[in-house]
Amino acid sequence: MNEEMLINLLSLVCLSLGGFFFLVGAIGLNRMPDLFTRMHATSVGDTMGFGLLILGMCLQAGFTLVTVKLIFILAVVLFTGAVGSHALARAALHDGEKPILANDKGILAETDPCEEFPELRERLSEPLTSETVNVQVLDPTREARPSNS
Repeated sequence: MNEEMLINLLSLVCLSLGGFFFLVGAIGLNRMPDLFTRMHATSVGDTMGFGLLILGMCLQAGFTLVTVKLIFILAVVLFTGAVGSHALARAALHDGEKPILANDKGILAETDPCEEFPELRERLSEPLTSETVNVQVLDPTREARPSNS
């Protein structure tokens, strides 16, 4: 087995596993009971799937500028995916979405996270930062006023 055949085989394995993880994440999105477990299933599937797909493409590209670009894209996606998932989960909690957890008897039920984490009640009572930003809407029908500066 020569080096090119080994690289093609490893690339095939990485690309196939990446596609598999994306498929598992999509199934998890449809099968999980609430927003938080759906987000978890898709974020794990996306992270592993995307990482393996990028690795497979890097193996095919060799040590070139394309590999550097692929690694940069991977870094951007990993950082933005984590931040986006966190923001979405925080906004859902703030809006009153309750996670479905197993109780003491092992039965799934909506759970108030503030009961298990009392400090969360205070954080959720404050508005999100995005809700406190003042946005000035420009009205094209009004005359522009000269500035004092």
